[in-house]
Amino acid sequence: MTADRSPASTAPVKEGAAKRPRWRRVAIAGALGVLVLAIVGVAAFGLSGGFDKETSQRVSGTRTQVVSVALVDAVVGLDVTPDVLKVVRGTHVVLNVVNEGDEDHDLAVDGGARTSTLSPGQSERLDLGRVVDDWAAWCTLPDHKLAGMTLDIQVVDPSAALTQQTHAI
Repeated sequence: MTADRSPASTAPVKEGAAKRPRWRRVAIAGALGVLVLAIVGVAAFGLSGGFDKETSQRVSGTRTQVVSVALVDAVVGLDVTPDVLKVVRGTHVVLNVVNEGDEDHDLAVDGGARTSTLSPGQSERLDLGRVVDDWAAWCTLPDHKLAGMTLDIQVVDPSAALTQQTHAI
């Protein structure tokens, strides 16, 4: 008599379900890895300013200068426009802050002035007085500063401003 050498506990195997090809598992893992990297990349891009291009505005004068400042929701991230405000030393500046975004924003200046929280479409004037020092301003709502809602207020001397304007002509 011939002995059967196959294991007794072997169950019948269905065709197709026997085992998935290894390449499928590798492809799925690779696709998930690419998706995770894409999500991380978009988040990092947004937090670094996204498609934001830096805009600046210069103000000077003996009378009060009113500057429009927009709080906006950018394509990716958030923004304050202009990003940089160059002020001739001693100019009296009033910011006309307008929330052009789709969510609440505010603007606080490290010199102490601050708007209330503005709903979309609302505006408020922020009197900075005579500007003699560099200041920074930002939205104080959680993570908005990190997402790009900042404004640099830079003081320039009148002679430097005049020289720069002369060279630009």
